[in-house]
Amino acid sequence: LHPSAGTGRTGCYIVLDVMLDMAECEGVVDIYNCVKTLCSRRINMIQTEEQYVFIHDAILEACLCGETSIPANEFKPTYKEMVRIEPQSNSSQLREEFQTLNSVTPHLDVEECSIALLPRNRERNRSMDVLPPDRCLPFLISVDGDSNNYINAALTD
Repeated sequence: LHPSAGTGRTGCYIVLDVMLDMAECEGVVDIYNCVKTLCSRRINMIQTEEQYVFIHDAILEACLCGETSIPANEFKPTYKEMVRIEPQSNSSQLREEFQTLNSVTPHLDVEECSIALLPRNRERNRSMDVLPPDRCLPFLISVDGDSNNYINAALTD
């Protein structure tokens, strides 16, 4: 096997760039036809279903969340404005942003956290509401002979 040429990742980046411009200028996106056109010009620009799903997820998040960056020198006044409660909605921009973030964040099923729910691991969880998914668990090696290598933590890219 030889290393990937990176065409799938490059294709994802190109589609995201084109679709974000299209969303901003026209108020619509057409991911399917953008990918189809891109792949007709250069084969394998989107190589996997995971890349195609990622494009959809990223565009959805960008459209729902919008621009959220704040220059560091403007953070304090911007934050003060974000926490201000609007009388009409009885909510703040910060709370609404957090609710949007929760709407685009995938929620785990109980089955995906089965190791954290084992009786021997329950006491190691700080909260039963915050459990690491099995697929992201770090593997610990104990020097004191403890056979339980579980920790309430998750590895991330």
